[in-house]
Amino acid sequence: MKILIVDDEPRHRRGMLNLILSFRPEDKILVAKDGAIALELIRSEKPDMVLTDIRMPNMDGLEFLKLLQGESHKPKVVMVTAYNLFEYAQAAIHHGAYDYVLKPVDSDQVEKLLRRIEAELDMESQQHSESEALKQKLSLTLSAYRNRLLVKWLNGDLTPDELAEMDQIEGLNGEGIIVFTEIAVDADKRRSFDSDAFLSSLKQCWSNVGEAFSFSPNTLAESFVRAITIILTPDGLTAIQRADIRSHAERLESCWSMYGQISHGIGTKCQSIQAEGAMAYRYAQTARSYSFYECWNGVVFYDELLSPNEMLSLDTEKLYKHLQCGELTAAEEQCQVAFYSLASNGHTNPALIKESAVLTLIKLKSRTRNLVDQQIGSVLSNSAAIEVPACQSFEEILELLELRLRDVYSAIQPSQSEKDVILAEDCLRWIEEHVQEELTLERAAERFFFNPSYFSTWIKQQTGRTFSDHLVEARMRKAQSLLNANRKIYEVASACGYSDTKYFCRVFKKHHGMSPASYKHMTSQRSDMG
Repeated sequence: MKILIVDDEPRHRRGMLNLILSFRPEDKILVAKDGAIALELIRSEKPDMVLTDIRMPNMDGLEFLKLLQGESHKPKVVMVTAYNLFEYAQAAIHHGAYDYVLKPVDSDQVEKLLRRIEAELDMESQQHSESEALKQKLSLTLSAYRNRLLVKWLNGDLTPDELAEMDQIEGLNGEGIIVFTEIAVDADKRRSFDSDAFLSSLKQCWSNVGEAFSFSPNTLAESFVRAITIILTPDGLTAIQRADIRSHAERLESCWSMYGQISHGIGTKCQSIQAEGAMAYRYAQTARSYSFYECWNGVVFYDELLSPNEMLSLDTEKLYKHLQCGELTAAEEQCQVAFYSLASNGHTNPALIKESAVLTLIKLKSRTRNLVDQQIGSVLSNSAAIEVPACQSFEEILELLELRLRDVYSAIQPSQSEKDVILAEDCLRWIEEHVQEELTLERAAERFFFNPSYFSTWIKQQTGRTFSDHLVEARMRKAQSLLNANRKIYEVASACGYSDTKYFCRVFKKHHGMSPASYKHMTSQRSDMG
């Protein structure tokens, strides 16, 4: 407990200080010689209680007590007085003093008084904590209820009673816009992602545009967090305001990019949020879905979307002929040109892109069913049924179609399997020759003219093992050879492409079941025995 002693007599201050410390050595004791100094200490140190004399120069105890009522921090005050000033002590209690102690003070009485005050302070602290917790719980409950009400309103699910409650929410009769936001949280970051912090960050971001509040629509998917922001602003969606919105969204993205990609859909401007908000919300949802295209940079305004030509001009028979004649590049270009044309610079509904991709794969399977094995047919079916619907971007659709075209091309080329064997051998030989360098899947794919995603699948199909497996094995073989030659371990690590010797040792032990040092010792013993 922190205690302030106020007395103009140094001897009395020391006496009270020593008395309290004799039975409460853990307490912090402050002293002041008059009421004015005591007030300054109360403001800066915030003691729990004050023991003050009544008669003092500058500011006596009663004046001090009156002035204390205007302070934000109010400790418990005990008046210390001589017997013949007992009536002053009574007046002090009338003005808010907690108790009084008569001079000369009795140590037992002071000790009991301090214990009683400490117990009351503990009880008050607990009651305050419980009260604050209750307020916080009530605030969260009201906030959650309001958010649920807003979501039901935006989805058109309100009962008549709830419609009446909507009138109590301030600001909804004003002008504004609605933003629908989605962040695709990476799988390895879901445990650390803080949805409340994200909502707070959204509110702060859009508050640069107008008065804003963000909330969750309670439609959380496993890997997506969605949010709605209502922005109250009398300004229309001018070119300047649109540029500001994109700028603020870019800064938000930079703060949260470690968790995943963020996209926003902005609905049409509402003259009355309450009257037009539900429609604007649906527009915002639709607009956000168009962030499927990278050209929008994650921010799509509904009123900027155009009506494109909704028809895929892809001649599947011509596509098949290219594949059959060994013209894989021509087939890929034909497919890419058709889908870029259909996309209309990001103005075609993403659902139509996916439907067209599914239809292309089904037609390709049907056209080649008598020429390819059942496994390729299953791959095409799986891509149409599962992989295409799961694609999150236009670029993913194009990459997937490219992979399937390569699969079909490989299946219908009679000599392709022999070429693949030779190419796989060349690739493994290349890995052996370059183990000291920084080798990556992307570099190997570029060296052998593959798309990295397809190369990863291809190398495993040809050899039964991944590129990483082959790279580690090649490096471990070279490491054995160099260790047999009694090279230093750090030299071996560097020669095998590892800049971190400790990491090299961990990989070597995992691969060979013993550390490089143990391996050197074992081979050295064998040499000595030989």
